[in-house]
Amino acid sequence: MEDFEYNFELLKATRESKKITAHSIAVDLCLAERHIKSIEENSLQYFSSQSIKYTALKKYIAALGLKNEDVIFNFNEVDPTPSLLKMT
Repeated sequence: MEDFEYNFELLKATRESKKITAHSIAVDLCLAERHIKSIEENSLQYFSSQSIKYTALKKYIAALGLKNEDVIFNFNEVDPTPSLLKMT
């Protein structure tokens, strides 16, 4: 699985501009606040794999009202979902 790159600064700036705390969005997404901070700092810390982080990232993007294509670079070319979990 290849690493994916995304605009983590945009996520934090959007959340803060909407006056949403990291804690409240974490609760809404059934994540821990440390996961939100890890995503906003472009860190893998607190995630057991890239694919789990990728899934959490997409949930976070949607919760902020953004589009995956606007945040994840080369979104249409990157999919770190393990092949066993992909729908055929």
